Amino acid sequence: MGMIYKARQPQLNRVVALKILAPDLSGDPAFAERFSREAQSLAKLNHSNIVAIYDFGQAGGFYYFLMEFVDGATLHTLIQTKQLSLNDSRRIVLEICQALQYAHEEGVIHRDIKPSNILIDKKGRVKIADFGLAKLTEKDGRDPARPALTTMVMGTPHYIAPEQVETPALVDHRADLYSLGVVFYEML
Repeated sequence: MGMIYKARQPQLNRVVALKILAPDLSGDPAFAERFSREAQSLAKLNHSNIVAIYDFGQAGGFYYFLMEFVDGATLHTLIQTKQLSLNDSRRIVLEICQALQYAHEEGVIHRDIKPSNILIDKKGRVKIADFGLAKLTEKDGRDPARPALTTMVMGTPHYIAPEQVETPALVDHRADLYSLGVVFYEML
């Protein structure tokens, strides 16, 4: 859907991650809307275990946003290289749980929790990334999005809860917890 680059934000002299929507998708309103929704979802969230967003916009026909650069590896890489102890796994899951609880309290359901969307920096800090499939809800759980956006099956097949396939419009925070259970199982 897009590319992520390591970049320098000269005004603040800091390293950032620059995410750019693929040029062939920039003209598609549905992809542009999803990209915009990811930026809005991330902007709502201020938590130490969620990748922070700094800026969002469009330039030269490209949609982009600047976000926190996490210098480390994905959980997927750590699982594949068998670099996780039982204690590491427990700590990582607890940090993901804290981030998800915060996101859910803020009305954001990730809908794509999987090892490649969990980043671990070189100091061992955990960050959830990629809110491109997030579902925004009101504080009372109602979905303010158009029905067409909530009736589509969203997520990565091996990690999604059954209700994400059967009744995608009714998906709530429990779908993220199901996905996290699959991730934890894979870690162990």
